Amino acid sequence: MTAPLRKQRLAMWSPPRARSTMMMRIFEALGCAVFDEPFYPYWLKTLNKTNDPGFHAATTNHESDWRKVIDLVLGPIPDARPRYYQKHMAIHMLDEVDLQWMGEMCNCFLIRNPAEVIASMSAFRTLEPGQAQNVEEAAKLVGIPQLRRIFDRACEVNDGTPPVIDANDVLKNPTQVLSRFCATVGIDFDPDQPIQWEAGKHDRDGAWADDWYASVYKTTGLGPYREQELDIPSELLPLVDYCMPTYEHIAQFKIT
Repeated sequence: MTAPLRKQRLAMWSPPRARSTMMMRIFEALGCAVFDEPFYPYWLKTLNKTNDPGFHAATTNHESDWRKVIDLVLGPIPDARPRYYQKHMAIHMLDEVDLQWMGEMCNCFLIRNPAEVIASMSAFRTLEPGQAQNVEEAAKLVGIPQLRRIFDRACEVNDGTPPVIDANDVLKNPTQVLSRFCATVGIDFDPDQPIQWEAGKHDRDGAWADDWYASVYKTTGLGPYREQELDIPSELLPLVDYCMPTYEHIAQFKIT
């Protein structure tokens, strides 16, 4: 039996706007095949998120039946690559989705400070809770409460705490964080080899990429970390407070 952290398929779970596309670029550069948010078209179609950027492109170009998506996730690894890095969003795992497939994966987590996630997400989705009782629903649009559910499930199927990395830590100290993470999951990492990729859209990007990945298109590698000056609107502060405990719980296990 393959140890949980040495399985060929790596599921990197995160909320949206956690620099997850940057991480996908990194592991593509490290020689992994990549799968870009395979359950996103299912989530869009099931919830009829017609106002989400890329709705039409996603739902017409990709599989939207969650059962068939699982078959793809567990199917042959493209391009004869040794490892399969899959970018997954906990928000896409609606209650009807059978999570048994997680047992076939090396489940890992990418986190980012909720204030940064919410500031970034607010440019794409309306998040203002309006009333106190709507904070939970607004938080679900960010995808952080769902992350705790998937994290707890991963602890069960991984037989222990799954590997966790913080997106900001990757930018602050990429060689140290990535070398330790890769050692944990059994991916080769040469600290002396620059991590670089081609600018623009990549072949394995989802059909929605033009609507979401504009900033990543401009990159060819990891830039220096720049602390963000966030001006969170007062109406979004309750949302940050609601999401923070989940972030802090998962962050206590992060690789640094």
